[in-house]
Amino acid sequence: MAISSTLLDLRTSLRARLLIAIGAILAAGAVVLSLAAWQYAATAARDAYDKLLAGGAVQVAENIYMQGGVVTLDPPAAAFATLSAYDLVFYRVTDPRGVVIAGYDDLTIQAPKSALREGVVLRDGVYRDQPVRVAAVARRLDGAPGDGWSEIVLAQTLRARDALTWDLASKAIGLIAAMSLLALVATALCLRLVFAPLTRIEAEIVKRRPDDLSPIAITPPREVRALVGAIDDFMQRLAERITLMQRFIADATHQLRTPLAAIDAEVELLSDQTGDGKTLDRLRGRISDLARLTSQLLDHAMIQHRAQAPRFAATDINALAKSVLSQSVPLSLDREVSVSFVESDDDVVVAADAISLREALANLIHNALTHGAKTRLMVKVERTAESVAIVVWDDGPGIAADDQTGLLVPFQKGDDSHGSGLGLAIAVEVAEAHGGRLRFNGGAGDFSVRLELPSSDSVADPSPIRPK
Repeated sequence: MAISSTLLDLRTSLRARLLIAIGAILAAGAVVLSLAAWQYAATAARDAYDKLLAGGAVQVAENIYMQGGVVTLDPPAAAFATLSAYDLVFYRVTDPRGVVIAGYDDLTIQAPKSALREGVVLRDGVYRDQPVRVAAVARRLDGAPGDGWSEIVLAQTLRARDALTWDLASKAIGLIAAMSLLALVATALCLRLVFAPLTRIEAEIVKRRPDDLSPIAITPPREVRALVGAIDDFMQRLAERITLMQRFIADATHQLRTPLAAIDAEVELLSDQTGDGKTLDRLRGRISDLARLTSQLLDHAMIQHRAQAPRFAATDINALAKSVLSQSVPLSLDREVSVSFVESDDDVVVAADAISLREALANLIHNALTHGAKTRLMVKVERTAESVAIVVWDDGPGIAADDQTGLLVPFQKGDDSHGSGLGLAIAVEVAEAHGGRLRFNGGAGDFSVRLELPSSDSVADPSPIRPK
């Protein structure tokens, strides 16, 4: 998996693809240059040692003379010493009659005699199972028997040539490799400079808040100006769509809640004019459920949007919880319920989105009144070193441990099948958007839901919001 992920990164990275392409070109060029360097080194070594070998053959020829009518050789020690420094040297000298007067009898060269008489002839050959380079030349001696031409053949093994070839080639190849590596490093640095504006644009976008859809402030390079312009246009269109969505939610909230309230009022008037109270009660309950569902659906959409674009400010949790409790408890209930509020002794001011937090707490209180509290309901604010918790406690049946996780999913209802199934889902989304969590404690007769928020000693706005 790691290898496939790395390969995918290489395929999708423009910088990596450029480096690989340039590196491949440099590697191919280095191979070609290395082969050329090796060929040049071999040619240079061959030419250098050919000149030494040819010079040695000429010196041997110059040291041939006539003495008492016999062809005699005075071996040039200096020439042989130079040629035999790294190699084995073989030679053969014959008089005009073809008699070997010095050297090895079986050393020969495949070349016409006429070529030898014109100058030094060089050939590749094998002597005694070793590759050799052979030089041959002929010299005319006055007073010599026959046609007067003596032949000189000089052979040398190739060790010194190979050593010189390797020395020259290795240095050239090392220089080529160093230059190729330097070119690749320079390319990587150049690519870093070239992509630096794109990196700055990326950093600017990453640091933005989700609700910041303003145009990119950095002036892009000419080559990517069209791309950045397209991104700016897209963000502008997205901002317009979000504005339209927010306007639609606000309009839908007003337009839906107003006729539902009017219908509820009509049912109240109708209840005074008819004796079928049970039917009217069922109708009133259905209308109430519809109103609650509509309100929660719109609240859920609003909470999801605000979670993506949080607007946190210093919020007094004591004041907020007290305000929500006073507004969430209806003036009349079908049973006697004692409602109380216990605030924290300490000042509890945290960075929060007061609007979404209000909706979450209102849903928790509504759930406790509707499905929980028999005789008592309490809202309590607690503070610890790590968190601030708003606790909604009641003496109802509570929620079974097996059902608690499922009820946090939108539209999942309890066993009584009442409600919309959105109240707890809204609360948990608000908690997670604040970096907190929703917890259940206790059981039947002593059940509580805790909305925990991270505690912060310092917030951006020094003046806390105190809901009315």
